[in-house]
Amino acid sequence: MRTRKLTASLALAFLITLCGLLMPPSARQAYFALRAFNVEIASIKDASRLMGRSRAELENNAEGINNTNDASLASRLRMQWWKDGVAEVYENRRNANTNSHEAKFASDPLLRSLTSSRQQNPTMRSLSHAIHNHDLTHRFLRRMMEAREEDLAVSQYDRCTDVAQYGEDTVSSFLYLSLECVGVRDEASDLVASDIGVSLGLINALRSTAFRAMQGECSIPLDLTTKYSITMDTIWDAANAHNNEAVKEAKFVEAQESLQNAAQEMAEMASLHLHRARAKQSVVPKEARACLLPAVCGLRYLNDLKECNYDLFHPSLADGRRLRLMLLLGRAWLTGSY
Repeated sequence: MRTRKLTASLALAFLITLCGLLMPPSARQAYFALRAFNVEIASIKDASRLMGRSRAELENNAEGINNTNDASLASRLRMQWWKDGVAEVYENRRNANTNSHEAKFASDPLLRSLTSSRQQNPTMRSLSHAIHNHDLTHRFLRRMMEAREEDLAVSQYDRCTDVAQYGEDTVSSFLYLSLECVGVRDEASDLVASDIGVSLGLINALRSTAFRAMQGECSIPLDLTTKYSITMDTIWDAANAHNNEAVKEAKFVEAQESLQNAAQEMAEMASLHLHRARAKQSVVPKEARACLLPAVCGLRYLNDLKECNYDLFHPSLADGRRLRLMLLLGRAWLTGSY
């Protein structure tokens, strides 16, 4: 399961990089700065978990999947470091004399050290250039960080709409900023980006089912796990069904069916948003449509998942199918339509 997940993750990272390379040259550097920033804050939660814990250790966890885990102080401090760093960039922009702002920290060695570390961080420096060159909206960056910070303590969302809202706060905000990198700031384009972000948020939850299970978490929201009687054992059995010689054994078949039903509901919700965005894509200026290329990856995944009868652990979902997806991305880039 880990090998398949690693292969899929590498394929996804490759395609995300390709989407960035297809951006207009004037926006490419800012896009990758935003992407690096997003990776930094998204990895804080994963870094706070012990990687590679055994199944026995997870089963002995008395908290279960329905409770929230207390995020470590270190994780919150890391997130606060980024929040303060971004806030400093905008505060420096507002102050005509940046030296007067830095003078406030001159008497405090700790604050001076933190400020210096942020100024020398390559991701923060790149993001600062992007903010200055493209006048990026602080609200979107702040919303991304606040959503990630709240997610630190979440091991399972209560409702499917909560997963969708998390996608809006993180992925949609990233798409809004990507549009700003090419100079597009209009409500019609933002509505299309919003639908794409919500859809990709739901798809990311489906994609991460195996990884989150290894972390002792459940990416399927509580309302669906309750509806289809899904437990952590259900996820483990569904994951192991393809590797088990007794694939016809009742408990494996039942586990697969339960998880497939929940995955289908989430996929249909994602598909609704993605096809609504597809129907309105003509309102997005041509020079900005490259910002929405991740929607092509989402559509391809939903189609593949449907072909697999919504089996989240089907081997074909992990092979990447990079060549086919590269062709689809190229066609969408050339035609301006996905």
